[in-house]
Amino acid sequence: MGTTAVVLGGGYAGVMAANRLAAAARPGLDVVLVSPGERFVERIRLHEYAAGIRSDASASFESVLHPDIRRVRDTAVRIDAAGRCVRLAGGRLLNYDYLVYAVGSGALKVPDGALTVQQLEGAESTRTALEALAPGGRVAVVGAGLTAVETAAEIAAHRGDLHVRLHTDGVPLPQMTASARRGLERSLRRTAVELQSGVRVSGSGDPHLRLKADVVLWCTGFGVPDLASASGLPVDQEGRLLLDPNLQVPGEDRIYGAGDAAVIASPEYAYLRMSCAAAMPMGADAAGNILRGMDGAPGIRHDSGFGGQCVSLGRSDGLVQFVRADDTPVRVHLHGRLAAVQKEIICRMTLRWIRSEIKRSGAYTWPKGPRMTTAEQTQAPAGR
Repeated sequence: MGTTAVVLGGGYAGVMAANRLAAAARPGLDVVLVSPGERFVERIRLHEYAAGIRSDASASFESVLHPDIRRVRDTAVRIDAAGRCVRLAGGRLLNYDYLVYAVGSGALKVPDGALTVQQLEGAESTRTALEALAPGGRVAVVGAGLTAVETAAEIAAHRGDLHVRLHTDGVPLPQMTASARRGLERSLRRTAVELQSGVRVSGSGDPHLRLKADVVLWCTGFGVPDLASASGLPVDQEGRLLLDPNLQVPGEDRIYGAGDAAVIASPEYAYLRMSCAAAMPMGADAAGNILRGMDGAPGIRHDSGFGGQCVSLGRSDGLVQFVRADDTPVRVHLHGRLAAVQKEIICRMTLRWIRSEIKRSGAYTWPKGPRMTTAEQTQAPAGR
């Protein structure tokens, strides 16, 4: 009998995991990718698409998936860990020998009337709403994170005839150094983004009236599907699937997790934020440990880190904050056109890294994580 590996989710983590599994060309291994979308979405470009700068923020699945992967266009609604099967919204049951949980994330609860850009559908609605705005229209973007800042800047840079305000309850991009943030605020002023910081915007009532805006974009964070909790699997307080350092669900040796909807429940991994920079290495390592399990070998600890955070502030302006492996910022940062070019290179390379796994399993590599202390090494399972 063959072995079936089911990957739930067609984002950065899921596609990376599926490609690494399929390209390994193990005899009898059937790789199935379950995703409701018709195309692969480049989420790191959704703010560009929403602003009207980019005509598309997606790629065909055929262009990013190994040809031997079976794709099922559906949504998982329940995982039966004991029976090793997944129930789909369409009523179908998928049996698995190994499962990769990579269902991704979406916007947190959004007030009625507000729009989002965290997923393709929201970005499409935002794009349509902005196109309908006449000169002088008012746009309010709520949020202090990367999505909010990039969206506000791209809209202002592309539509100089609109009034764009960014509302933050603290400072924008608080993870940056103070000097990098000063440069960020200068860039926002150059693109005529009005910054209103230090005031929390309530999610109750009509946001258009409270913010005096024609279009309100809610970019306050990410939430995850409730699939794991609904299936009786262990989750954290945000509903993310809990994993051990080998990316396995404790007590479930055939279920692995990767990406935004999963979290390693060990304090030494607290630095791993929701991002494609964390999702792709997790997807690759989850697949690698499945292949090791098929060989009867022990899994390895996940080991990934960061090198920097790139921010687009219009097509000719940007910010690159260099960071340590644990994502803490260092003093070095870039601003202006060079930073914008660096951001664009990273966006293009992301698809290339995913496609590299089609040709050779294990082609994609990434920065290592921070060195663990002696105590952490003692507590964690052995690995690379």
